[in-house]
Amino acid sequence: MGFDDEELELDEDLDDEMDQIPEKEINSKSPTAKVVPKGKKISVYFMSTIGPGEKKQKLLINSGNLVGDIKETVANLFGLDPADFYLSSGGITMDEQNPLKDYYVEDGDDILLIPASIAG
Repeated sequence: MGFDDEELELDEDLDDEMDQIPEKEINSKSPTAKVVPKGKKISVYFMSTIGPGEKKQKLLINSGNLVGDIKETVANLFGLDPADFYLSSGGITMDEQNPLKDYYVEDGDDILLIPASIAG
């Protein structure tokens, strides 16, 4: 087992072999930059008449957020299924694909939760 007596031969052509290996494109695993919706932060009151009694909650939101995303948050806040209601401001039922700022909601405004069975 005498390693001292054995001579080791090293392959000196390793650099040449490395040049022959094709380079692979490396895909980044980093998450893409978070897109911040353009809008301003406003405090609005969400009023629900769904279920027993009227409930009102104040929420700080970005007016650039989509109505659908806000609706999901409000559904969790009130313990409701998002499919059971629509959001309405100024007598207009909001489309979930549009940003809140399209409805000219201002700081301190009320947004109503309208049951899906009533909204048309």
